[in-house]
Amino acid sequence: MVASTIHPDPAATVIVLRPAVQAFEVLMVHRHPRGFFGSLVVFPGGGVDDDDRGELAGAVVAGASQDHDHRAAALRELAEEVGLAATPGGVIVSPDLRGASLYRELRSRDLTLAAESLVLVSRWVTPELAPRRFDTWFYLLPTDGTPDVRLDADELLDFTWVTPRKALKKHENGDWPMVLPTLAHLRWLALRSSMEDAIESARGADGRTVIEPVRAEDGSLIPTLIPDHQ
Repeated sequence: MVASTIHPDPAATVIVLRPAVQAFEVLMVHRHPRGFFGSLVVFPGGGVDDDDRGELAGAVVAGASQDHDHRAAALRELAEEVGLAATPGGVIVSPDLRGASLYRELRSRDLTLAAESLVLVSRWVTPELAPRRFDTWFYLLPTDGTPDVRLDADELLDFTWVTPRKALKKHENGDWPMVLPTLAHLRWLALRSSMEDAIESARGADGRTVIEPVRAEDGSLIPTLIPDHQ
């Protein structure tokens, strides 16, 4: 009997960049040891839900695009998980709310989330026959600096600002468990000389090129490079 293919759930991830002495740092979070991504160190993000597809999100998330729902989810998850709201005027402290309540509060304050502040890097789809699959769009969010992070303690244990090379070293030392898409983006970022270099290197991604990692015979995922971003 042939196993049926599981349809991937839409998701979005935000790689927040800020200036640092060594070029730039990225924001990473450590998830609670439960659920599908339990104990992993990742970038903020999560699934696209009905709130992100609704009329309210359409009004709050400024900027029309073919991936608007993914951008809305990315910005909402950033606000929910780490308390950062990316507005047209810059990154500010987000209301401590979730889902539709967050969108309603932002609208009541005449605040919008800036879809155009996100720069698409890549689109990853979990391999077929996996127990759960995701169609995840990865975005860069360059900043001049951010307010203090407000951590969602229900989902996250900790956060840190770290250079890509240091994050990779922590994984190599066994301190930070990570999945392949996180590692691939960190490896790509480690090759960038500056935030501006990262942004320019990501320009041109449009979501049509899909990265679907390949499984080796032992079940492990073969290391993957981001196309045209080496």
